[in-house]
Amino acid sequence: MSEEQTQEISRSARKRAAKDVEQLAHDLAEVAPAQLPLLPISAELADALELVRQTRGHGSRKRQLKFFAGLLRKDPDQCEELRAFLSGEHQNQRDENRRTHQLEQLRERLCDSAQRSAALREAQELLPQLDPFALEKMLNGYRGSADKRTYRQVFRLLRAASEAEEAGEA
Repeated sequence: MSEEQTQEISRSARKRAAKDVEQLAHDLAEVAPAQLPLLPISAELADALELVRQTRGHGSRKRQLKFFAGLLRKDPDQCEELRAFLSGEHQNQRDENRRTHQLEQLRERLCDSAQRSAALREAQELLPQLDPFALEKMLNGYRGSADKRTYRQVFRLLRAASEAEEAGEA
């Protein structure tokens, strides 16, 4: 940035931008360990991020986060890539949670004998990969709320059909 552009940006705007980068640094520090190798991050930033994740003391962790945020501010392009990555990951997680809740509600209706026939039709429409005969066999063997094993098996069958359909779409 030239000196003229720096002067055009208000002090408040610079502070907001710095806070945004600090929030990004905090969000990156909270990423699940399995997602770390997928981050589009340079080696220097990866080392600093690992140091933040290993730091346990409140004050020292806060200091490491500020240092990491300072490194992030030096590379705005990297910040944008990381923000895009995190927003995509969060969206995927929300989609997965929504799908799981939908399957759980369907299972509830399937296990309720009063709603079973309507729920079976809905399940077959929603999940064309679903084996209706295997599902009916499980549901006929379901012995009520004490039968946790069959209850879990119904969900596994629904989830497997859902995953097979998603794999078919991809």
